[in-house]
Amino acid sequence: MAPRGGTDLKFTLYGLEHHSDGEVDGEVFAAKLKKLISGLKRLDRDYNTAGQHRFMISNLEFASATVVLREKVMKPRSVRKSPSQRFAEIGAAANSAIPFEVENAADEYALGVYKSLSTGAGKTFSYGVVDATEIAAVRLDKLLKTRVENIISRAIDAANNAEPKYFCGVSYDTHDGTMKLVDLRGLFPEAKLVLSAGGKEVSCVVTRSDVEMLRKSLDRRVLVTGQSQYDGHSMVPSRIDVTNIKIIDLGHNILEFCGSLKNANPSAIEEIG
Repeated sequence: MAPRGGTDLKFTLYGLEHHSDGEVDGEVFAAKLKKLISGLKRLDRDYNTAGQHRFMISNLEFASATVVLREKVMKPRSVRKSPSQRFAEIGAAANSAIPFEVENAADEYALGVYKSLSTGAGKTFSYGVVDATEIAAVRLDKLLKTRVENIISRAIDAANNAEPKYFCGVSYDTHDGTMKLVDLRGLFPEAKLVLSAGGKEVSCVVTRSDVEMLRKSLDRRVLVTGQSQYDGHSMVPSRIDVTNIKIIDLGHNILEFCGSLKNANPSAIEEIG
């Protein structure tokens, strides 16, 4: 039985007819299970916070390719949504004849996981099942893959035709966060700025001549200034074309940087760009 507030999710894969004694290709099962668990972790991050749950194997059924994943709360924070339950709900909705509307990026990602789990049905495995208590079981097969593809396609078309919800364009901004390494090769080296407010990642691009500026800021708290590119779908820029990076000395009070950056204590920052 699932712990209070958690959800048990059962995943089963059935082998092809020519496989003897109900055998299932181990490589196929392992790849599908890996995709399922990584998908649940991503949904947990989107609905709650990264690492809010771990997905523990609570049961492996004898002589079958069946595994039961149990949510285990790892952080003492309120759970907004059970990722396993929401995943099962999305699959059940997509599997029904009732039109399913994608509410957010997390829902679209979950549909992508179902597409991946259904890929290969009838070729590398017969079919699969995702099952959670009190939610209709989802059959992973060619039909589900087609339905999911259609739902995703409609959602993309609707998003492309919708008016931008947020600012769309370019703005010269400064953002506070921690710089993480991605790729310093090529003409336009890139890193990821993990924003201090909210923890979202933003792509930061510099020219080849400014790569040393980027290198010095890696794994440090910084203020990044540049042309921020907004796509209208989020308040967070999709990319920053960096012109200046200032390293924040964490020995000083970060509250000094609130409000106008023009009044920031110059002794608490190191300008490297």
